[in-house]
Amino acid sequence: MNKTPNETGSIYLPERYKQQIEAKKRRRFIKKIVTLCTVVAIGSVLFLILSGALSNSLNPPPFLIPGSGVPAPEISPASPSGEPVTSLTTNITAVNTGIITGEGQPAQPNDELQSLDNATAYLRLDYPAPVYTLISANATNLFADRSLYEFKIRLVNSSQDSTGFSVFVDPENGEFYTPGQENAKITADRAKNIVIENFPLLHSDRVRVRYSNDVNSVRAWIFTMFRDNTTILTGAMDPETGQIFSFTRSIPWEGRQADPLLEINAAQKIADRYILDKNGGPLSLNMTESQYIPLQVPQKTVAGRYVFIYNRIVQEIPCDNDGFTISVDALTGDVIGYDRRWNIPDSAFSMALDPLVTRSGATFAVLKKAQETYPASMDGLSIISAEIRWKDHTPQGSIPRPGSIPLAWKVLFTDEIIRAKPLSSPAVGWIDIQTGNILDFYYQH
Repeated sequence: MNKTPNETGSIYLPERYKQQIEAKKRRRFIKKIVTLCTVVAIGSVLFLILSGALSNSLNPPPFLIPGSGVPAPEISPASPSGEPVTSLTTNITAVNTGIITGEGQPAQPNDELQSLDNATAYLRLDYPAPVYTLISANATNLFADRSLYEFKIRLVNSSQDSTGFSVFVDPENGEFYTPGQENAKITADRAKNIVIENFPLLHSDRVRVRYSNDVNSVRAWIFTMFRDNTTILTGAMDPETGQIFSFTRSIPWEGRQADPLLEINAAQKIADRYILDKNGGPLSLNMTESQYIPLQVPQKTVAGRYVFIYNRIVQEIPCDNDGFTISVDALTGDVIGYDRRWNIPDSAFSMALDPLVTRSGATFAVLKKAQETYPASMDGLSIISAEIRWKDHTPQGSIPRPGSIPLAWKVLFTDEIIRAKPLSSPAVGWIDIQTGNILDFYYQH
C-alpha cells in the first residue's frame, strides 16, 4: 500500500527563489535531453555497424534470481528497442507498434517526465524485444515522490492470455523502480558503489541495479556491470547488509584454446580460498561434487570451467540446500561464478539422532510409492543414491522454527522414461529416518 507522506517540516521559500529554482530545473532538463539524444544516436550507429556480428561467451545458464527459478532478464547491448515506439498521448487505445496507452495520461512530457521513446529505450536495455513483448505503457503518479512510466510486458513465448507483469521506469535517469525499494537499508546508489568496490579489475564503465522483492524470491538488489555496452557480470546483493551472495561473469570465447591450462585440484584450491576470503574465515563445509564443463561454440569445443558444489555441514551431517557453488575458469583460474546459500539459522536444525530406518527400508518405501504412482514403469526403476541429509528446503523469506529442519533419507531414482529424456533430473523421495514416513516425493513423467 502506498501512502502520500505528510508534508511536515517543509521550508518556506519566497516566490522569486522558487522561480529561480524552476528555471534551473528546466535548464538541467534540456541539457539531459540533448545528452540523451546524442547517446541514443551514437548507440544506433554502433548497432547498425555491429549488428551483423554475433558473439558467444563462456556463460553459465542464465542468471537466476535466487529462489525464483526464473532467469533474470538478460541485458542486451543491441538496439534499445528493436521496434518503433510512439509518444504517449491521451485517449489512444491502440498504436501501430502494439503498445496500448492508458487514458487520462499527460499528452506531452513535462519537466518531470521525459518522452515515452526514452523510457522505452531504458526498458529495452534489460527487457530486449526478442525476449519480451511490450503490452502497454502508462505514465503514473501512483508514487507520491516520483513520476514514472509503468510498462506491462510479458515473455514472448508465454500465453497470449497472460496479463504480463509491470515494470516501472524513471524516465529521467533510466533507473528501474520497485515499490518498497525505499525501505531497503542499502540504497541503489550505495549498491552500485559496493559492486564497483568488489570487482575493480573488471573496469566496468556502467552499473545498473534493480530491486527484487518477489514473494517467490529472496529480497535482493540485482545488478549488472557493463563495459563498452556489453554485459560482463550479473549478480545479486543482500539489500540489508550489502553482501554479494551471487554473481555470474561472462567470458568471451574467441581465441580460447581447446584444453584447460588448469588442473581440477588447482581449481578446487582457488574455490576453497575464495569462499574463505569472502566469508571472513573457515566454514563447516564439505565439497561434494566437482565437474569440468567444456564450452561448446559453433563448430568447435574450447576450454570451459570447473564447477564445485559445497554442502554446509551441521552436526556432522550435510545439508541438502545450504552451501556454495563456485565456478572457476579453466584457463585463467578466475572465479567466474559464485552462489552462496546460507539461509538457515543453527537453531532451526533438529537434534541429530541415530536412524531407526535403514537404507534398505528407505529405498523400499520409495520404490513402493513409485510403483503406486506409475505401475507400468516398475521394471525400469533404478536407485541412484540414498543418503541421510538435512531436509533444509524452506520457502523463500520464511524463518524456520527452532528444531523444525528434519533429518531424512534422500533417495534419488530413475526409470526408463526419465533416462530417455535428455538433461532430465532424477526423481526424489524423502523418508523420515525415525518413522519411515514419506516427507516429500517428486516423480513425474
